[in-house]
Amino acid sequence: MSWKYLVPNGFTALSLVLGLVSVTQSAAGAFESAAWLILLGVLLDKLDGAAARMLGASSEFGAEMDSFADFVAFGAAPAALAFYSLTGGSIEPGEGIIAGACAVYTLAVAIRLARFNVTDPEGGSIMFVGVPTTLCGGLFAAAWLAANAQGLTEAIIPVLPITLLVFGALMVSNVRIPKFSLHWSKPVNAFQILNLLLAYIFIPLRIFPEYLFFLSFTYLVVGVTWAFFRGEDAIAEEAATIGETGAAE
Repeated sequence: MSWKYLVPNGFTALSLVLGLVSVTQSAAGAFESAAWLILLGVLLDKLDGAAARMLGASSEFGAEMDSFADFVAFGAAPAALAFYSLTGGSIEPGEGIIAGACAVYTLAVAIRLARFNVTDPEGGSIMFVGVPTTLCGGLFAAAWLAANAQGLTEAIIPVLPITLLVFGALMVSNVRIPKFSLHWSKPVNAFQILNLLLAYIFIPLRIFPEYLFFLSFTYLVVGVTWAFFRGEDAIAEEAATIGETGAAE
């Protein structure tokens, strides 16, 4: 294997390891650290794809490795954060719904990743079919951190299991949401780039989780709403146009 494949696969491997560390941090009661590690995994997930494209180092091995890393970082780690922060590691009478919600969420992540690997839906070059695991895991971690920063952790406890179930349903659904891409208008591209740069500053410094939550939540709501009103036929036509332009270039 050429050295160039080591760069994207190295980012992927680090994301997987950080996901495992996040699980252990949740088990140890260090929930804030666990949540930030999930968000670091989001950054690494973007880096491995960007590095693969820049170096021409995409491969089937890398795609499979990426799925394993995503399952750990955005499936097991958020579920562990929810489970340990809500139960302390032991299930008391009446808390079975928490474990069940965590299990359903984790299963939905596995189904979403498996479906993503074997299907090629119309418009897939510019749209996700089903909300991506990266967004769901990152949004859950950002929401936990934002609530903790505002002293609202106790207030959101009742809704965490429901949140996991909603995210699980969104991941395995046919809901469409636009991919981060520079194929949109110049103002949208500039907005995307600015916020991406801010994320790469805020997350390593562990600051402004409220902004990270607002950004990811807005992306989810606006993206899904835009895709819904845009329609599948228009999305497929736009994806085909972009594909022809890319081929010509």
